[in-house]
Amino acid sequence: MLRQGRLMAAGEADLAARRGRVGHVVFVHGFMASGPVFGPMRAHVEAALDVTTHPLSYRPFDRFEHVALRLRDAVDALGDGPVDLVGHSLGGIVARWYLQELGGAAKVGRLVTLASPHAGTRAAGLPVSPLLAAIRPGSPVLARLREGRSEAAGVAHTALVAGADRMVTPPSSAAAVQDARVRWIEGLGHNEMLFDPRVFSLVVESLTR
Repeated sequence: MLRQGRLMAAGEADLAARRGRVGHVVFVHGFMASGPVFGPMRAHVEAALDVTTHPLSYRPFDRFEHVALRLRDAVDALGDGPVDLVGHSLGGIVARWYLQELGGAAKVGRLVTLASPHAGTRAAGLPVSPLLAAIRPGSPVLARLREGRSEAAGVAHTALVAGADRMVTPPSSAAAVQDARVRWIEGLGHNEMLFDPRVFSLVVESLTR
């Protein structure tokens, strides 16, 4: 949490020297975070692959549908070249909504979710933000994603699970998505997913499948 806070305070890393590469990867953060938390992971991905990375930031009191629309607009603005998505926690659910409900599956080749509560999480029970309503167990958003999974069947989906997750409860919720390639990382916590070298390697591997 402290490392995540320092990255958020420092702001976006300057990766402009890598602009103009083939392909794009858009990163969508989780609740109460912002784009800079992906700084170390983005640097690793750009060092390993011929892509330009783009973080999408949103506010903790935005509406879920509005965040998904912002993701749609961000992908539309990228122009030519293949696009992949990486979403941490709530960000993975936003990415799935974009793919299945806003036509994103026609533009995106791969999705990697990191500790995303596909079956909800009990930790979202407090009504502190409209965003959390989307990831409560049994929410209309999760039900619609489950029922409409076929709309994004052409998008290769890898779901990474943090075995010691205390924010996505139970951790197995992060594996509860049809037809996904699931990888468990034992002993890893929720926010540690953003900084662990094993996760970095699995993200790169998933983006080259």
